Amino acid sequence: MTTYSHSRLSTFEKCPLSYKYKYLDKIKPEIPFTGIEAYMGSTVHESIEYLYRRQKKMPNDDIPLILILDKYETVWNENMSEAIQVVKEGMKKEDYFLQGKKILADYYKKHQPFDKEKTLSMEERIDVNIEGFKIMGFVDRLAVSNVTGNLEIHDYKTSGRLPQIGDLQNDRQLSLYQIGARKKYPEYNENNAEIVYHYLRFNEEFRFHKTEEELSAVKNEIVDLIQTIEFSSWENNFKPHVSKLCQWCEFSTLCPAFQNSVNHPV
Repeated sequence: MTTYSHSRLSTFEKCPLSYKYKYLDKIKPEIPFTGIEAYMGSTVHESIEYLYRRQKKMPNDDIPLILILDKYETVWNENMSEAIQVVKEGMKKEDYFLQGKKILADYYKKHQPFDKEKTLSMEERIDVNIEGFKIMGFVDRLAVSNVTGNLEIHDYKTSGRLPQIGDLQNDRQLSLYQIGARKKYPEYNENNAEIVYHYLRFNEEFRFHKTEEELSAVKNEIVDLIQTIEFSSWENNFKPHVSKLCQWCEFSTLCPAFQNSVNHPV
């Protein structure tokens, strides 16, 4: 049986044909380079993971900021390569390196001494079974509030734009993780779990409570989407969805619809 993920479901929603190329045909296109924004984001994530793993292991220790920044610099230098490139004009790798340091320093100053919640896990795999369909994902951080006793699902983003509140309220990914986390940690089922989005560049966070009715709606949406995907698989019918995003698609050179739109623009 297929195990789905949020990214897998989202790929089908954006373009069924790219879903087929990626997940069924398992085509692995050559990626010419890695963007520096993504590299900075992954390095910041790794540094925050290091912070909370250390805090979980030694909860009574005072973790100095310099330790986190040293970790960030070490990871940045160890993984840097010529394949990581800067696309934005006027920017250098050093600029993004300094951005990451500022993000971590701002986050540290806002949350230190890190005693508002107890960290349960970092990058934990969450599995959900909804009407026989299996869905999995990895949560940035799971914690329990020391104030309310509620389960918290934390997600860390280094996006350069703040989201619309409505987009966060309708976000499926963390709602799915909330369903799985509550099953994995049943001792917190009686409390209201909270979803926490951290937009690190802006040092902002957004918190949401999902009601049982909202979570039920998410489950129904996921079941409908998976059934659509499986019907497409049975019929081998994956229609492309041509849009402005196609030029950034990793399968654009393979897609007949995109090639036709390039050669015969409307």
